[in-house]
Amino acid sequence: MSVDSLRFPRRASVGLPHPLVSCLAAFGAVAALWPSGLPRSSLVSAALVAGCVAVATITGLLLARRRPVPPVGAVAAAAGGIGTTWIAALISGSWQNVLRSDLGAAPVGAEWIVMSALAAMVVFGLIVWLPRTTAVGSAMIAALVAGALPADADDGPAEPPPPPAGVLYGPVDAGSADGRATELVARWVDEGGLDREAVVIAVPTGSGWVDPSAVRGYVDRFGGDVDVLALQYSARPSWQTFVADRSAAGHSAIVLLRAVLDTVAERTPGERPAVHVYGQSLGAVGAEAARVWAVAERPGAVTETVLSGVPGDSVARQSSPDSDRVILANASDPIPRWSLASIWRPARQPHDARIVGRPARQPPWLPVIGFLQTSADLLGSLDGDAGVGHRYGASQTSSLSDAG
Repeated sequence: MSVDSLRFPRRASVGLPHPLVSCLAAFGAVAALWPSGLPRSSLVSAALVAGCVAVATITGLLLARRRPVPPVGAVAAAAGGIGTTWIAALISGSWQNVLRSDLGAAPVGAEWIVMSALAAMVVFGLIVWLPRTTAVGSAMIAALVAGALPADADDGPAEPPPPPAGVLYGPVDAGSADGRATELVARWVDEGGLDREAVVIAVPTGSGWVDPSAVRGYVDRFGGDVDVLALQYSARPSWQTFVADRSAAGHSAIVLLRAVLDTVAERTPGERPAVHVYGQSLGAVGAEAARVWAVAERPGAVTETVLSGVPGDSVARQSSPDSDRVILANASDPIPRWSLASIWRPARQPHDARIVGRPARQPPWLPVIGFLQTSADLLGSLDGDAGVGHRYGASQTSSLSDAG
């Protein structure tokens, strides 16, 4: 299909597109400007509006092909679409300031509203009246962006991120998970780990990252008499590991937990370090898998399992009444709310989840739109301070009695 085929065979006398096109474009703007769960910059808002309006406008053009354009309806739909877009931008800007007040961020001004609304109208006009120029320009921009992206090189696993101070770390290498876990536990024993008050198995995120705030919290909690062990299972970005092989987190966590429990079992119960399991984000999925394994295979051996920022619908919502599981979710964290199921139903937290961090009002949910907004919030989930978005401070592990 050529670009020109998106034009209408017959236009209204005022040169406006079919009412269906204007209505769908306005819906795209409203969807993009629906209240978000995290503060959003004017540039991000304008980009999201432009993308949604572009998709909606092209869809409308395809659906309205070869249909007559009623002049009065075209004018009314265009005027209604412009008004709806500006009203949506005003409401969205007001929501941004309410949300920013909750989260301690600077308020937005009129430029946020203007940029968001103008993005919708500019994109709409370019696609409707300059389809060929817009298509060529978009293709050139896409080619430039693609050319600027680095090519993937198969040079072996990437360098692991530097572990926080006080963490005994097992990076990814050619060895098996069992062998690396055995080696890591042997290092821990050689450094006097069995004489500590506690040992924490920290399951990294997909990229191998361990939250230094969580480590600091455990050190504070046990007065420094604690060791933290972490076994890397992937060197790819967390989202890639989550999509491609989320089971790797659970497998590595179980292997390391089994090795630790086998080793501490050599001590009498009163002389063993307490075993704790911790995970954040994808690491929380692995930590939960290790906890479930321990409940079945080594009941009572794990003192406590802390899961921070668990991805939506990735762990069981119900746990046993005597479970050692502690789930923490910041009120404004989009990751616990994100799942494909949120396309058709609101997000559901596990029953034992504790809502922590800075209190924030929650945006109203609508099918599809709620999923779109939560997905957009993921882009800025790490931009805030501790307690905002996907940032969890030392209190996640240092003072759990006060976390709820």
